[in-house]
Amino acid sequence: MKIILASQSQVRKQFLLDAGLEFDVIVSDVDETPDESKNFRDQLAEIAMRKAKAVLERTKDQGRRLILAGDQNIIFENQSWGKPKTIEEGRSLVGRMRGASDIYAYTGNAFVLADGDQILQCVNLTDAAKLRVDSISDAELDAYLAKGSYKTYCGGICVTDGDFVHLAEGRESTVHGITIEYALEMLKNES
Repeated sequence: MKIILASQSQVRKQFLLDAGLEFDVIVSDVDETPDESKNFRDQLAEIAMRKAKAVLERTKDQGRRLILAGDQNIIFENQSWGKPKTIEEGRSLVGRMRGASDIYAYTGNAFVLADGDQILQCVNLTDAAKLRVDSISDAELDAYLAKGSYKTYCGGICVTDGDFVHLAEGRESTVHGITIEYALEMLKNES
């Protein structure tokens, strides 16, 4: 079955490749402004669904396919964090995370199995994973930031890009911005 990733995220792409999936990428280009009338988890799920529906509409002539979409944020110090834009922002945020065990990755997921413009099955939910960060030195923090990859991760951290970040609870896929287990179950049921 054709799989379409509705995301330009390099982290999501690499995670799906590492999972052995073949897929096409069609970036949704939707407005990702959260609906403030919804709670945080529902906001993420709704944004992911916006992405999936936009790609569904653009691909309705492509037959049977599974569209994968996600939206993620990190919650730390009771605040939502996207990707740090500058090294100073990365240093401040990741620096404050040193020694913390109350960092949460929230991923809104939308997986849409469709045939033409008909939706056959849909999963739309937000999953959470808990992270902990070791107490690293300033030199270790500087070395991590010098790689520049912190700019590609919500919260500036990822479990696969620094041996000081650890999954404490939940699914690793959620940390990567797409809780793939739900999509894999949908694919299994199709075969």
